[in-house]
Amino acid sequence: MSALIKMKASRGPVHPAPDLNDVALFVQVVQAASFSSAARARGVPVSTVSRRIARLESSLAARLLERTTRRPHLTDAGREYFAHAERAIDELGQGSNHLRALDVVPRGRVRITAPVGVGRMLTRALASYIEAAPAVSIELELSDRRADLLAEGFDIAVRSGRIDTPDFVGRQIVATARGLFASKEYLDRRGRPRRLADLLAHDLIATRSTASGTVWELFGGKQRRRHRFAFKPRFVVNDLATARYAVRSGIGISMLPTADLEAGELERVLPRLAGESGGLWLLYPAHRCLTAAVRSCVDHLLARLPTTGVRLA
Repeated sequence: MSALIKMKASRGPVHPAPDLNDVALFVQVVQAASFSSAARARGVPVSTVSRRIARLESSLAARLLERTTRRPHLTDAGREYFAHAERAIDELGQGSNHLRALDVVPRGRVRITAPVGVGRMLTRALASYIEAAPAVSIELELSDRRADLLAEGFDIAVRSGRIDTPDFVGRQIVATARGLFASKEYLDRRGRPRRLADLLAHDLIATRSTASGTVWELFGGKQRRRHRFAFKPRFVVNDLATARYAVRSGIGISMLPTADLEAGELERVLPRLAGESGGLWLLYPAHRCLTAAVRSCVDHLLARLPTTGVRLA
């Protein structure tokens, strides 16, 4: 124990960290070569300036200024410290000006994450923004994985389904109705279902599944009566674009946005039944200040992206 006490004692007294406001005042006094000039510029009494310089000297455990004449003179320690302090205060000022500029003029990088299937739609919307904001660079990551937006440093995200991050707010950008679709070639080969139970005799394509299978929720009639249809999918994919391609390839029947119906290519199955409405959401930070680049990019995308059912890819 005595050895530990000696070690702590050998480190000397602990001084509080310098107050940056005191450092800036010290720089101002030296540059003006006057306590009174610095006091007038700050709108404070000379005694306040003198007290704060003394507080800075105490925190540094060094005398910075000699006060024996009307004009303060730097000590050797003060001259050494001033060279660093002046440069540091200037850097901080430049940093503040840079941040203010970021808040006014869009500049810098904006990182966006979105599903693969919306890449084309998003790129079309971003093209005019990139032209209008020449000082902004866009980093667009297309992936169907659900990224950790805060941990991975994304500024904007496009997501489908449930919004489950309280750190971001969401605005719906694409609203879509959904229905069952198949290719005409598949239906000519396997027959056209006439009722919901007929689907059990068909190859069904799901975009998500569990060990127990998949459940589609369908609504029909004027009363929007709800039907839960449970099945074991023949083919499971992890994104909508692949499901669409699988349907076009004649693999089977799948639930797709009604806007994906292409003239002469896909056919609606059980058209009196509709799936749950879906859509895409644009997410951006809720609890932190947005740079002008992120804010202007969000505003641009909200204005340019569709708010009704569209083909995404």
